[in-house]
Amino acid sequence: MIYLDHAATSPPDPAVVTKMLPFLTGRFGNPSEPHALGRQARADLDEARAGIAAALGAQADDVILTGGGTEADNLAVLGRCQGASGRIVISALEHPAVTRAAEHLAAHGWTVAIAPVLADGQLDVMAFGELVRPGDALACVMAASNVTGVIQPLVEAAAICAHNDVPLHIDAVQAAAGMDLDVGLLPGDVTLAVAAHKLGGPRGVGAVVGPGVRTLEPISHGGGQERGLRSGTENLAGAVALAEALRIRQGEEAPAERERRAALRDDLEQRLALPVAGGAAQRLPGHALLLTSYRGDTVVRLLDERDIAVSAGSACASGDPQPDPVLGAMGIDQTFARGAVRVTLGPTTTPEEIDALVAAWAEIEPGLDAAREASA
Repeated sequence: MIYLDHAATSPPDPAVVTKMLPFLTGRFGNPSEPHALGRQARADLDEARAGIAAALGAQADDVILTGGGTEADNLAVLGRCQGASGRIVISALEHPAVTRAAEHLAAHGWTVAIAPVLADGQLDVMAFGELVRPGDALACVMAASNVTGVIQPLVEAAAICAHNDVPLHIDAVQAAAGMDLDVGLLPGDVTLAVAAHKLGGPRGVGAVVGPGVRTLEPISHGGGQERGLRSGTENLAGAVALAEALRIRQGEEAPAERERRAALRDDLEQRLALPVAGGAAQRLPGHALLLTSYRGDTVVRLLDERDIAVSAGSACASGDPQPDPVLGAMGIDQTFARGAVRVTLGPTTTPEEIDALVAAWAEIEPGLDAAREASA
């Protein structure tokens, strides 16, 4: 199988697996216990937390471990919005982990303002600046779109929020594998969400990181772990894995790997000669959202039959592929939006795999054309 769906989840990195393996066997202690195994586990957890912080430009005390990116986003959003009513601003780009949390708030009396995006897939900074107001509980801007890969103007967004004394949450779950992140360079009350499985680590572990965690409120309750913000016995093996994955993806060798990936992505786009959503903007190096004029789910199925894994750029409901809301926000025509196919490359992607995808497209496209003509 040729795997070109790295944005959905990444293959396990052998270095990450090696790092976490001892914590799945002999080093199994509970960090909350006072005996030798517990003390060792606490020391290991502290070391992992410090590694996560160092990779993201944060302080170790400002790292809250979670069960993944969705929980991290929910904690950052709902942990700000505990009252009966208030107002938040989110971009039209946000992942459902943010938008559904915002919808929950809206159903309980909160006002949710949506900041638009431009045709190239970037946040409309001017509109965002007009929407964010002093007294808002929170603003959310993701670091890079999980749909198009377009990188967002975080410095400008953070400056707007800091000027208005409004906390900013950044969903960096997708971005952490493909761009530098340093929460310490951003002004104001900032939080950032990451997840290990997008980085060559395991599912089931993520984190909220940044100075903004100091003013969050818990959304669940229990034994008081993670400064009371995420009660429950910590996933020590997961924390170690997340720290190692971030060290690799945010480390000194990461820029060269990103350049290699971007070159493969650019070669693919040039050879396929299809429209690319967000193609005029700066994107994550492995992202290509191809706008075909066919049904995206059909293209995905035909490629899967040829042992090539990609994803449709739409969410299927009751068999009807619905275009992703991000594409609608960008003003992309419904026909092309329904035909969106997301191809995402990772550190393991090879030139030969790109060749195979180009060859498979040349093979299936005539049949797609013929089927469309027959149904016209």
